[in-house]
Amino acid sequence: MRSHRAILAITLLAMPNLTGCGPDQPKTHPVTGKVTLAGGNVKQLAGHYVEAVLDTDPLVRSSGIIGPDGGFTLETLHAGEILKGAREGKYQVRIVRAEEDDNGQKLRKPPIANQYFQFQGSGLSLTVPATNDLTLELRSR
Repeated sequence: MRSHRAILAITLLAMPNLTGCGPDQPKTHPVTGKVTLAGGNVKQLAGHYVEAVLDTDPLVRSSGIIGPDGGFTLETLHAGEILKGAREGKYQVRIVRAEEDDNGQKLRKPPIANQYFQFQGSGLSLTVPATNDLTLELRSR
């Protein structure tokens, strides 16, 4: 969790004026899904992240750590608070490489094409709230 919170904090610091003042929190919806890796072992993605950016507002981002089974759950940073889920809308998605896991062990670069590390060109998207099971299908390099 330490690395996940660090990525969320970095995202907040990199985007000034991300949110307005006040106690009102945006409505979020639970988002869970699975990453699959055609031609590879999805365990090689464990510890890295799924990051989603809202199409209508690039300052709204959600992310979740990828588990050994490819599963992830998105969270959103809003006004310094981590909210479960993501705001309603259509999102572009990318994979974010983590340098190390929560135990400080260095992680290997995921065995996926470079296109998956960028929102533009990744071919990955999701809609919140989801109407069916969410699966992000990746191909190994």
